Amino acid sequence: MKSLHVGILLLIVYSTAALNQHQSERYQKFKIQHHNPVMSATATDCNSVINGRNISETNTGLCKWTNTFITATLDQINAVCPRNGRGLITSNNPFTFVECKLNSGDNRPKPPNCMYKVLQPPRLAKRIVIRCEAGFPMHFERCV
Repeated sequence: MKSLHVGILLLIVYSTAALNQHQSERYQKFKIQHHNPVMSATATDCNSVINGRNISETNTGLCKWTNTFITATLDQINAVCPRNGRGLITSNNPFTFVECKLNSGDNRPKPPNCMYKVLQPPRLAKRIVIRCEAGFPMHFERCV
């Protein structure tokens, strides 16, 4: 009976560690794909940042149709997620952002051959909707 309890305890510890690792990887991916406090609203910046960070569509490895960079500090973005909060959260305050759109018609290349143009007026401020897990942003959903 004692060995069963030890086995269950080890399973819980392993599962928690695996979950924390998965959350950490998703948070890192969020930062790479959507955080850039010094991003300028130019096609040159879109191209260099997206290609330099090797940002691509998750399942295909092709260039993403669009990618949004939030031009705020990481602390400001993290503050959108309530402590231990989960699910889609809309920020109370507006954020500035740069939205890059693929400029290649129907054919999508693979990085580092992605060429983008800038959508929206530069650094337009809107509220952001992000998916939070354990109090951290894991996915950018949209601006509203």
